[in-house]
Amino acid sequence: MKMLLPATAMGALLCLSACGRNAATPAAPVATPEALAQHSAEFKREVLKVADGVHVAIGYGIANSILLEGDDGVIVVDTMETVESAQQVLAAFRQITDKPVKAIIYTHSHPDHIGGAGVFADGAGDVSVYAQSDLVRNMERTSIELQTAITKRSMRMYGSTLTQDEMVNVGIGPFVDVHEGSTVDTLRPTREFDASLEDTVAGIHFQLVHAPGETEDQLFVWLPERRILLSGDNFYRAFPNLYTIRGTSYRDPRAWADSIDKMRALHPEIIVPSHTRPLVGEQEIEEELTRYRDGIRYVYDQTLRMINHGKTPDEIAASLKLPAYLADSPWLQTFYGDPAWSARAIYDGMLGWYNGNPSTLRPLAPDDEAARMVALAGGVDAMAQKVVDAEQAGEHQWALQLSDYVLRIAPDNASVRDARIAALRALGSAEANPNARHWYLMTAGELAGDITLPNRIVTPTPEMLARMPLNRFFDGMAVNLDAQASADSVIAVGFEFTDTPERYTYIVRRGVSEVVPELRDDAGMVTQVSAQVFKEMLAQRRNPALTLASEFTMVTGSKLDLIRFMRLFVPVED
Repeated sequence: MKMLLPATAMGALLCLSACGRNAATPAAPVATPEALAQHSAEFKREVLKVADGVHVAIGYGIANSILLEGDDGVIVVDTMETVESAQQVLAAFRQITDKPVKAIIYTHSHPDHIGGAGVFADGAGDVSVYAQSDLVRNMERTSIELQTAITKRSMRMYGSTLTQDEMVNVGIGPFVDVHEGSTVDTLRPTREFDASLEDTVAGIHFQLVHAPGETEDQLFVWLPERRILLSGDNFYRAFPNLYTIRGTSYRDPRAWADSIDKMRALHPEIIVPSHTRPLVGEQEIEEELTRYRDGIRYVYDQTLRMINHGKTPDEIAASLKLPAYLADSPWLQTFYGDPAWSARAIYDGMLGWYNGNPSTLRPLAPDDEAARMVALAGGVDAMAQKVVDAEQAGEHQWALQLSDYVLRIAPDNASVRDARIAALRALGSAEANPNARHWYLMTAGELAGDITLPNRIVTPTPEMLARMPLNRFFDGMAVNLDAQASADSVIAVGFEFTDTPERYTYIVRRGVSEVVPELRDDAGMVTQVSAQVFKEMLAQRRNPALTLASEFTMVTGSKLDLIRFMRLFVPVED
């Protein structure tokens, strides 16, 4: 049955439509490399006194660490990315007070907020560690199962090996204080909660509220008597990373906007983010929180609107722009997240990878497509010349895209490689978003042979490894199993540990892993080793060959067969 609108309503709709077409919409401002350079003032290195007993360390790494001073102790909110950066912050905090650390609060599971916790707790006795209940699961998935991919992608995104001239800042901090030799010491939470938690430590009354956004385990800290809000990563001075190009699970913009609404409802007088500088003044905070929330909802709502109009992710990303009244906000400059990236992530989060075009259901394999495109262009030499011509004409993006095809077919083509490097460097130099800037410049360095990325850059301390459950290390083995090398094998290996009663049987069955938390009778070989040694070997703190030879004892089976088994789990090198 058709729904008939009253004439007055139809007229109003037509009027609104016409008015919308005729109204002049001001253009949104565009971030520039010069603006990014000016943004560096946001990260002046200092410990800033926000209010009596509230200090924030800015500029010591990508994230802030916040000190709450109480009657007989302190609370530390977020603990930096590494042991080394945490040591610098703790030394600065000790210039303010020598009161012991009574509690640590993690605002969420990202490494830059939890990596230095052991430093703040060292020598402090029993320290309560507060976190939302999903934190451990999310932390371990990133640090164990996706460790290699996240390491390399993060290094590209943060420009880890770029010079100071190339890397202006990282958008929400001056740099990431992670380098070869860095160590991490994350403490496991002792006080977890689902929706909210209220407590008093060292005379400091605080409320922790679950506020999903950049992570599902995000929380904010509210000091109700003082109307001071510690917002975590749900609010910082840059467009939010609704999607991060280093890779992430889906970040629900609706939940993020709702979390900001929870913060708005508190009417804070001071807000201290875990990145960038504090904001003071109830009215200004209300205005910027509202615009931040509206920026998120605008991108989400308009993406879904265009999805319903049949637009593809590429089409949406090309057309979605913040309106000027939102893009004008200093808290929504695209120095970290980007509306176009966010739109793509929303599409995938809501509908998955398929864009609705039947040609993409079962596309040609990338190498096959490249061969056909090169042939269509007249062969490798002809397309290579088109790449060079495009780059010389300043068509950097087109040169970059064309070079994808040629380098798949002829990876040693020097002219195309050089043109691609030039295109990447030109795009990076002109880019105001540091994540994109760094990715362009880092991949240019990799292609030129100037940069080689490691599979791992930070090393967990032995103490941190001791606190981690054994079963998660077997999960790490599973994602490194070479399916081809084990395609014809069925092997069961029993692991007995000399310093814990835990027992496991690891079964490899034709390229698939199964881990059973007991010692099975059908284990073809059984080995004994210290759990701590086992963890340190898998975490690459120990040489695997030497450790297997000297630290593992065979109960049944041969050491040579065990070595062959463990070689099935060596991560693939690029």
